[in-house]
Amino acid sequence: MQGENIDLNGIFDYYKFCDAFHKKWYNNEFAKDLILNDGTFQMDYLPEPYFEVKNGDNPLYVLLTNPGGKMDFQHRKNFDKSNYSNFQKKLIGIYTSEEFSKGGSRAYNRLQDSIIYSEDLGFNALVNIETIPFHSPDLNKSRAIKAIKNSYSLTQYHTVLKNFLKDKPVLIVAAAGTKHSLSLSHLSANPWITYQLDLAGINKDNLKMTPLNLHKSGNGKITSAIYSDGIKHVHLFMGMNSLSSPKSSEYKAWKKALVKV
Repeated sequence: MQGENIDLNGIFDYYKFCDAFHKKWYNNEFAKDLILNDGTFQMDYLPEPYFEVKNGDNPLYVLLTNPGGKMDFQHRKNFDKSNYSNFQKKLIGIYTSEEFSKGGSRAYNRLQDSIIYSEDLGFNALVNIETIPFHSPDLNKSRAIKAIKNSYSLTQYHTVLKNFLKDKPVLIVAAAGTKHSLSLSHLSANPWITYQLDLAGINKDNLKMTPLNLHKSGNGKITSAIYSDGIKHVHLFMGMNSLSSPKSSEYKAWKKALVKV
C-alpha cells in the first residue's frame, strides 16, 4: 500500500531491502532525515542502489561510488508507483543507449569495460552496486562518510549490503590521488577506499597489486592498477573512477596471467 510507513528493520535480503528503501523514498519518508537533506544529495531523484548489467547465474558485483548527477527520468514526478526491482531492469537500456554515450561519457565507457572485465574474470553476469544510492553530481566523500555514520537509513543500507557482499565476488572501482605513483599504501591512506574495502569484505593485507597503466611521460609512475585476492578485486585509477582500457598491453598481460574462477 502506497503511503504507508515502511520499516526496514528485519529486512536482510539486499534486493528486498532495496525495494523497501525505494518505497520509503517514494512515500517521501526520507524527508524526515536531516542528514540526507543537508544538500549533499539530490533527494527529489530516485535512489539507484543497484542495477543488473548482464543477467546470469554467476555474477560479478561491481561496487561504485554513487549514481552520479540527476537526470530528468529519475525525478519523483515521473513515478506513479514504487517498484524498484522492475524499474532497475530498464536502466541497462538507458545507460547503454546512443544518447547516453554522447560526449565520451565516462560512465558509459566504464560500463562497457566492466562487461569485458567480468567476462575475463570468468563471470557470466554483472551487477552494478552503489556505495551511496543517492544522486550527487560531485560527491564530497568526506561528507558522504559522515552521512553514512549519522543517517540511520544509510546505516541500515550499508549493514544489509555488507552482509550481502561478504562472500560475493566484488570489483571495487575507485579513484586515487594524482601526486604519487600507485602502490599498496593507497588502499589504507584513503578513508573512502578503506570504507569500501570493509563494505566489500576485503582484507587489504591479502591484496596483491598488478600495475595496469604507466604515465605517458615514461617516468615509471603507475596511474592505474588492480589489486586482487581470490574473488575480490580493487581497481584504482588516478583522478577518476574509470577502468583501464581492456585494449592496453598491461591489461592483456594481466588477463593472460588470470586464474579463472
